[in-house]
Amino acid sequence: MDFPWLPLTFSLTLLGLALFICRAVNASLGALKWNGALLFLALCVLAMLLDFTLTMVFASAGFHERTKYDSLGSRIAWSERIVTYLVPCAISLLMALRFRRRQRFARANAHGRSETEREGAVQIQTSPYTQSELTL
Repeated sequence: MDFPWLPLTFSLTLLGLALFICRAVNASLGALKWNGALLFLALCVLAMLLDFTLTMVFASAGFHERTKYDSLGSRIAWSERIVTYLVPCAISLLMALRFRRRQRFARANAHGRSETEREGAVQIQTSPYTQSELTL
């Protein structure tokens, strides 16, 4: 079994592209709404299920002569391709969990702010004894 470096590189490139696009959308919105790693994970699982379905269709089809799809339509070939799916899925799962943690942290900080901070004003604590603040 040769390790599938090219498909793995392609999958990781697609993961990076999904992360970049969702990060750009989140930056334009000013909030953490789109989880690119979770979207990629869903698409990767869908691709894995479709690949398995097509592999079983070709593996169960009784070809009388040898075709070019015999090497792709076997269960052994699918088990070799599964690495190409599982490595990016594991990476995107870890990144999706990290994104959720950042999202919860950002939400907790947003709820703890006063009204003037939410509107974009900056407050500076002027005295630790009187708890006074200066709004800029």
